[in-house]
Amino acid sequence: MEILFEVKNSTGIITLNRPKALNALNLNMAIQLSNKLKEWEIDDAVERVLLLGEGKHFCAGGDVKSVHLSGPFSELKREFFSKEYSLNLQINNFSKPYMSIWQGVVMGGGVGLSIYGDYIIATDSTKFAMPETSIGFFPDVGASFFLSKIKNNIGKYLGLTGELIQGKDLLNLNLASHYCPENKIDDLINQFIVDGSITKYEIETSSFFSNEKLDFINNNFSGTIHEIFNNIQTANDPFDLFKKLEHKCPMSLAVTSLLLKDSSKKSLNNCLEMEYRLSQKMTNRDDFAEGIQAVLIEKHHNPKWNPSSINEININELDKLFSDPIDNELKL
Repeated sequence: MEILFEVKNSTGIITLNRPKALNALNLNMAIQLSNKLKEWEIDDAVERVLLLGEGKHFCAGGDVKSVHLSGPFSELKREFFSKEYSLNLQINNFSKPYMSIWQGVVMGGGVGLSIYGDYIIATDSTKFAMPETSIGFFPDVGASFFLSKIKNNIGKYLGLTGELIQGKDLLNLNLASHYCPENKIDDLINQFIVDGSITKYEIETSSFFSNEKLDFINNNFSGTIHEIFNNIQTANDPFDLFKKLEHKCPMSLAVTSLLLKDSSKKSLNNCLEMEYRLSQKMTNRDDFAEGIQAVLIEKHHNPKWNPSSINEININELDKLFSDPIDNELKL
């Protein structure tokens, strides 16, 4: 079973159960999870929900490798992203307390399964990232909603670079709600199962971001991707951030910067609907196939992007990714 459900002392417990795939979410898991939440929403015997990942990791994201292997313009591309984004909204609207334990890797689709709940627990092992620009895609599952709300261009920085961040910064940026030391996780889980309460622990680790780096990001990561690149290079780039960006997919960078620029005042529904439109277009570009092949299948991490640099991006093509409607738009 790829996803497990049990009810223990009025707590519905969900376990993502694909540890060899770092619990990557596939269509079957998303359907089962959605159906179970509908059931538990109206079941008076279930008072709260707990989401866990089997093994050392929470969830490495959506199963985009299967999406790629399904071929161009496949039914799976429509069904998977439609169900995944609908599930993100369903979790946001779920009326009962919903807690996720972020152990190990938490990326992409794994963030979408948890960040809309009430309690998001960062641990000593948490490794959070939205790394989609490395595979010819863009930060989705509502990232345009939650990353655009982070002040001082930090959300845009995370979306463009795929930077991996941990406990202290997750709390500082309001991406996690609580911290729990690794050796207290079982206690925290048992406490939540017994009475729904959560002990607050203080985190002692320091922030990954120095004040100087925060200022640099705030001053230089605004505007279009062309403006950001120009800002970084003009500022002499003391943090080597240009190196983080130059190997990412140029069109993914352009899409991400534009998506986050225009989303800060949109509802989650609207953000997910726009992301769905983009998902159907981006997964059918050659860059997506190239990125999945290079990063997840052959693992040589040397994709050949087209266009190969931001200077070669066709602005009309970029605009059409956002503006041109698709068949079967997602309506939430």
